[in-house]
Amino acid sequence: MNRWLVRLLFLLAVGGVMGSAVWNNIATNRLIEQATGTERAQQTVALAALAQRDDFFDLLQSRALPARLRVADGVEAMNNADGVKIALAMLRDPDPRVRDRFLETLKRLGKANLAAVAEGLKNGDAKVRNGTVQAMITLGEASIPHALKMFEDSSGRAAATEVLAYFGSKSVPGLLEILRTKEDEGLRLDAIAALGRIGDRRATEAILPYLKLPVEKRRVVLSALGSIADPRTEGVLIQALRSSDDDPDARAQVALGLGAIGSPNALRALKDALADLNRTVADAAALGMQRAGAKSLPYLAEAAFAPNPAVRRRAAIALSGIPEAQAVQLLSAMLDDREPAVRRAAADALGKVGRPEAVPILIRALSHPDGGVAQNAARSLAQVGEPAVNALIQTLGSPNETAAFLAAQALSQIPGAEPALLKAAENPPMRLYALIALIERNSAAAVPLLRQAARADNPALREIAQRGLEQIAP
Repeated sequence: MNRWLVRLLFLLAVGGVMGSAVWNNIATNRLIEQATGTERAQQTVALAALAQRDDFFDLLQSRALPARLRVADGVEAMNNADGVKIALAMLRDPDPRVRDRFLETLKRLGKANLAAVAEGLKNGDAKVRNGTVQAMITLGEASIPHALKMFEDSSGRAAATEVLAYFGSKSVPGLLEILRTKEDEGLRLDAIAALGRIGDRRATEAILPYLKLPVEKRRVVLSALGSIADPRTEGVLIQALRSSDDDPDARAQVALGLGAIGSPNALRALKDALADLNRTVADAAALGMQRAGAKSLPYLAEAAFAPNPAVRRRAAIALSGIPEAQAVQLLSAMLDDREPAVRRAAADALGKVGRPEAVPILIRALSHPDGGVAQNAARSLAQVGEPAVNALIQTLGSPNETAAFLAAQALSQIPGAEPALLKAAENPPMRLYALIALIERNSAAAVPLLRQAARADNPALREIAQRGLEQIAP
């Protein structure tokens, strides 16, 4: 008798568990149907219930795209922290249409629920964090206090920095307050890094005392001071640039800062740093001098003829970003440097300078015995663009076949060169290389000319024309 009773109780227990599971499944399905439905009152109640469940995102993912999109309407009707929670989670949806819709929802909800929106800054999913940053930026300066609060949380700090950096100088007082009142050294260093990224000179005095930190932490301080580029820190930055004990990446940022300061002392230090044993620092010194612009030309004139070929090459790189006639003159002289890397860098730099005075120099360089110089000159002429077209067209008829071919290559890359090329293709001395350029451009307008050339007596011209016709008009 006891054995049958035990069996009966067991069956009742199993049945109860199964019945409960079935009932829960039915109830959950009904909840999801209501949450993704069109009856607004039912939808908001259902979404509020779903928001309390850890698996609500997975449950909503079981529904088709139109149903998931409808959830956004219900969330907007909720207009509370639970609605924001759902909107943030839906930024993880695999379909970009859903993500875009919920990003707009987040922006609409944010004005009344900014604290809840800011929670997305510490979400583990990058899409949620990025969407939160976009929403907070859209919501304006009211986001700053919430971003500052999240900045104090290490899990939200990186995303909060993006928001604070966007608002720039408006974020500085809050970051300075963190620097002044918080004891956490890591938090302070991250605040210094954020202040450096913003580049507001109000932060200089607050940051300077942290130069006493050990080298591995001092790098954050130096990078920030280099980014701020306050003339009052010129001496500190020069000392750091010359210090091989400091972090190379921090010294590179210092070099850029000294370029922004652009004083004679700063530029002399940068010229010396072109020879630094650390390549990162030396290359940054060139970019720093480039940043200083025309003020650095006297110092670059010295560097262009330094005994060290690496210094001369970096001088060419620096000159490439200074659109002045003197830069063209210096680079022209460097085309005859004894070191191939320097000559090629100079040819490349002339195109970046982009001045019309560079065109005849570069045209002559198409015939340079160093093929690397000639190729870089062609690329530079293409960069100069339309001001170089006439000179390049004339070069198509050069007896130097390499120069003519490189001129065709350059012309093929200049958008406005086609009319001149079509005209040149009717001129026998220029025809072959003009057609080569037109073929490179896939010019449909060149087809009649190619058909005519395909019947020419010149076998090289016939071959090029036939190849062009196969490519453009097969």
